Amino acid sequence: MIFVGGGYTNDFMAYVNIVLLAQLTRRIAIIPPFSPSHIGYNESNIPFGDVYDVPRLAEALHTPVLEWRDVKKDIGLAAGPMSDKLGCWSSWAPMETEGPRAGMARINSLEDRLGLDISYTSVPTSCKMPQGNLHVSTWQLATLGFHSGWLRGTQENQPMKSERPSGHRTAPDEQLLCFDLLYYMGTVKPFEWDEEYHPGWQIASKMHFAPRMVQIANSFLMRLFDVQKEESIPPFISIHARHGDFGDHCERENIPKSDCFVPISGIARRVQEVQDELASSRPGFSSGEPLKVLMTSDERDPAWWDDIRSRGWFFVDHGPHGEDTAARFGKWYPLLLDSVIQSMGRGFVGTDASTMSLIARRVQDWQRGPVRDFPWGYPSADDH
Repeated sequence: MIFVGGGYTNDFMAYVNIVLLAQLTRRIAIIPPFSPSHIGYNESNIPFGDVYDVPRLAEALHTPVLEWRDVKKDIGLAAGPMSDKLGCWSSWAPMETEGPRAGMARINSLEDRLGLDISYTSVPTSCKMPQGNLHVSTWQLATLGFHSGWLRGTQENQPMKSERPSGHRTAPDEQLLCFDLLYYMGTVKPFEWDEEYHPGWQIASKMHFAPRMVQIANSFLMRLFDVQKEESIPPFISIHARHGDFGDHCERENIPKSDCFVPISGIARRVQEVQDELASSRPGFSSGEPLKVLMTSDERDPAWWDDIRSRGWFFVDHGPHGEDTAARFGKWYPLLLDSVIQSMGRGFVGTDASTMSLIARRVQDWQRGPVRDFPWGYPSADDH
């Protein structure tokens, strides 16, 4: 169990790490809801099982998987006292070495919404990966799930005062193994989600979207491609071009966005590479009959979208003149449905360093499709 919200895709990766630790420590994973850190905290949490198919995951793992709502009611935005005191480990505390919060747990809002009052204890320094980069070792964290490891950890570090009014100090619970943050966790090196060997992929590939999410995505695609049946949705190559917050990097480096981001012509080259690989490796696909291309992006420039349209590429319009997705389903759904649609591509082209593009690589497992990423961040970054 963890309690920090870091954005949908970062949280997804952390939840994969929950399941991995549960397997290593012979426990049952409890997966919390997704916290709306990227869409505004005035929105509600969304349960993991509303997005992903938990029964299918449990069947594939051959072990039970619980959601937080199976354990305790999510009080969400409701005001009320913190009713449950709990002791957990902080993997962030040994990384926070400077400033007023040095040595303290990661600030979060999720525990408030879950009605918890948590006292954290820093994980032992042995949990830090020698390569640094804020990462902790999967194997070292797993030792805390056994009495001998728990004993060593609690002898090295004392519980911190809860930051809630109670100010209680409680040692980490031995039955409920819980942490403030598990996004920065590695088995061999930091940021190893880029590597095929990362054990998280064995779990992530089993996390299929919930049937309702797939049904809504299919209904969007049927309208987009003007077909009457799900079986008639044509095969397509999906793209994720992340611009939004990545533009902050461009501004910091004083690089015009036209030079910082890969031009659409560069993305088109990557699409052609995927098309060619499908034509050469998959019967039924011909380079002479290109697949449809479907773009997902947070770009707001109408001229950019006009260029997408002029190429004959498709995109789901989540705005009020299109599907009006947020008004119909809620603010979570434009992002979530883009994620579902990305996974449906027969091949995928994504943005380097974007975790949303990273988890869309499940196209390789689910569709046996080729995947490409395009670098960005400086002029001619994707020249090849």
